[in-house]
Amino acid sequence: MHTQQAIEQYNRDGYVVLENVVAPDDLAAVQESYEETIEAAMDLGRAERDPASGFLSTHRFQDPHHPVIARYSVMEALAAPAIMDFVHAFCGDEAAMHGIAAFAMNPEYDYRGGWHRDSYFAWGKDSTYERKIRKWKTYPATQILVAIEDDASFWFVPGSHNRVNTEEEEARFGEGPTASDEMFTGAIQMQVRAGSAVPFDARGIHRGCKPPGVRRRSLFIVYGTAESTADAVVSAWARQPEYADPGYLAALPQPFREPIERTIEILKG
Repeated sequence: MHTQQAIEQYNRDGYVVLENVVAPDDLAAVQESYEETIEAAMDLGRAERDPASGFLSTHRFQDPHHPVIARYSVMEALAAPAIMDFVHAFCGDEAAMHGIAAFAMNPEYDYRGGWHRDSYFAWGKDSTYERKIRKWKTYPATQILVAIEDDASFWFVPGSHNRVNTEEEEARFGEGPTASDEMFTGAIQMQVRAGSAVPFDARGIHRGCKPPGVRRRSLFIVYGTAESTADAVVSAWARQPEYADPGYLAALPQPFREPIERTIEILKG
């Protein structure tokens, strides 16, 4: 898909699928490095290991780009050319990297997250800022699901990203957390092939749902404009001095290093 077509679909629907952003020949190396990242995160205390299973005690951990656990192949996947073409078309050449989460669940893990809008978590439902941004045609940051293995755990309601709730939706959100077994009108299940990516507007109604029997390996990275960085709620990492270490930065793939450095510069001090 041409980048401009991808932007048009994203603005209309709140998401777009970018196929094969990681070349098939590179996928095995990314997958191997991802497993190394998980193990390093647990060994070094950046993710909690479940004593019974020997794997993660939860469904995710933050900051897989931390200097002590970052793996080159994984960082390279997060800044794949097709992803960066989309990011630069959407955010401009001064794009910043706001944050990353690594989702990793073995088959035994039962993960059935409720439907939500990330903007509610970030700023509070019906807060002044949240009420303002929900009506914007586009929010100046995009969250990108990168599937390390085939991923069918992500559900999204197309077109829900830049509008208020319908009466039905408002009633559900007003009652508290929505249940994962509920269906929202028009919701679709993303079938994301390994090596593909889904940029999506985090204001949209979505959920993660992985029943027992399958495993999940995916990354969620947030890129945004330089101007939006101060409002990002996942950028605390950039104030930690180890990320500014010249040796760490020099070891990163250049397309990933630039938005990392930009976020550090914006948030320093």
